[in-house]
Amino acid sequence: MKQPPGFVDSALPSYVCRLYKSLYGLKQALRAWYTRLSDFLIFIGFSASKVDTCLFILSIGANNFYILVYVDDILLTGSNSAMLHRLIQLLSSEFKLRDLDVVHYFLGIKVQPITMGLMLRQHKYILDILTRAGMTSCKPVDTPISTSKVNILPYPLFSDPTRFRQIVGALQYLTFTRPDICFAVNRVYQFMHAPTYSHWGAVKRIMCYLRSTTTYGFHITRSSSFALHGFTDTDWAGSTDDHKSTSGYLVFFGQTPISWKSSKQRTVARSSTEAEYKALADGTAEVI
Repeated sequence: MKQPPGFVDSALPSYVCRLYKSLYGLKQALRAWYTRLSDFLIFIGFSASKVDTCLFILSIGANNFYILVYVDDILLTGSNSAMLHRLIQLLSSEFKLRDLDVVHYFLGIKVQPITMGLMLRQHKYILDILTRAGMTSCKPVDTPISTSKVNILPYPLFSDPTRFRQIVGALQYLTFTRPDICFAVNRVYQFMHAPTYSHWGAVKRIMCYLRSTTTYGFHITRSSSFALHGFTDTDWAGSTDDHKSTSGYLVFFGQTPISWKSSKQRTVARSSTEAEYKALADGTAEVI
């Protein structure tokens, strides 16, 4: 390594700078940064969530404050604006920060205040995916997957599997604000290792649906209820390849859905009751 221009001491040209913090680009930089930030947050009273290590919570009397960390992007919210300002000052005294005021975009998600809550949208992200797939002018459809039984042929293999994986991987990130495509994306995600033209057709179907629903978003509703409600469902032996069932659950906190999942069960259910029981067990574990 060489010192940057301007740091060399002409009187002591053989001397070098001793570095006390990690450099960008090193493999250990992210871990070192997280350790440094989390230690400071815990020092000023925050506690790390047991479920999500990127979430830190602080309770002072009746006031609650939350910090969500994604590498060096930090989202801070709470129930007392004066104390929020004080927390920002504390962080600024320890780290070099740029306060962007009220959140508008976070990790590509647009945050729009509306009546009784917030609307989260990924409109620009959807347009970027459509552009990458060359489907900005595709014909819109009403559902992300065919409502009739479609036979997925195991041949011929798709000529550009890298493109298939890139598009499906991008759709995975979109499910953060679009639960309506969760099941369809899960179906095509199961064939990442060897996609066929039939699988690519299923991906194009999802893209056509997104073309007609680019303005759809995720509504976070303000509510006085702190109740958790969970809903589960499953199909029995819905996969024609291995006869496994697909489970799904949706968990509400008050009136807002906070967790959802659609995935194939790990084992073959011998009855519809067994398939439902497995789905119920997964949903119950998520609620707990």
